[in-house]
Amino acid sequence: EERESTIAGRLRRARPVVGDRVELRELPDGSLRVEAVLPRHGVLLRGAFRNEEKIVAANVDVLVIVAAVARPPLRTGLIDRYLVAAWRGGIEAMLALTKIDLPYDEDEVARVRELYGSLGHRVIPLSLRTGEGLEELRSALADRVAVLAGHSGVGKTSLTNALTGRTDATTAVNPVAGRGRHTTTGARYMDLPGGGALIDTAGIRSYGIAGVAADELQHAFPEIAAAAEDCQWEGCLHREREDGCAVEGAPGVSAERLASYRKLLSELEELEAERGS
Repeated sequence: EERESTIAGRLRRARPVVGDRVELRELPDGSLRVEAVLPRHGVLLRGAFRNEEKIVAANVDVLVIVAAVARPPLRTGLIDRYLVAAWRGGIEAMLALTKIDLPYDEDEVARVRELYGSLGHRVIPLSLRTGEGLEELRSALADRVAVLAGHSGVGKTSLTNALTGRTDATTAVNPVAGRGRHTTTGARYMDLPGGGALIDTAGIRSYGIAGVAADELQHAFPEIAAAAEDCQWEGCLHREREDGCAVEGAPGVSAERLASYRKLLSELEELEAERGS
């Protein structure tokens, strides 16, 4: 059931987040108060303002990265950021490719499917108009707590409606900018028919990495970490033209993913420099 509750004053700086399990106390007047937040697992973090970290959701089993094959166009940079966040939180990640009923670049989508599939991530093509892929996704999420995340306009709200049976409002992609408009404004926890739960998050256009040090980022890119075993120097961070680095051009390391890694590495090093100044 849904009940309103207050939060104990000592928890004001460590407020419960979506997905948390808590201890409740019933007060003499019949109202409820959250007394404690139970230990978390599967924590999805996001970088916030002033180098702060924001917990998007807790006790998550699987992160479903939703990306459209068209309108808005498929971009892998945000996918890589979510994969780092999933690695940081100990969360399984899969990729849902929506809008496959629209015209799209089939070669590009096949390349993306091969790229992330080779890294061990399940990739499910979806069409909410035809229903293709929906049962496969339902089966993958059965009895699990899943988070949907992705760019604005990729169809997360429509997908949420299809999975939960809700009828929340959706909005169209801006035809001029090719970008989505926000429909969900915050994280929402919803039960899935037949077991499990779904947490829908607000659509975004960027995702700040949190809780990851620059020198451990490579471990969130398993193909880079594997190739790094042949680097000449211990502590190599695989920057461009770094002496003795064995990563660039190594089998299994795509130039696209390496560029994504280096961009994130630069961001993390800048953040660490700011914190140290």
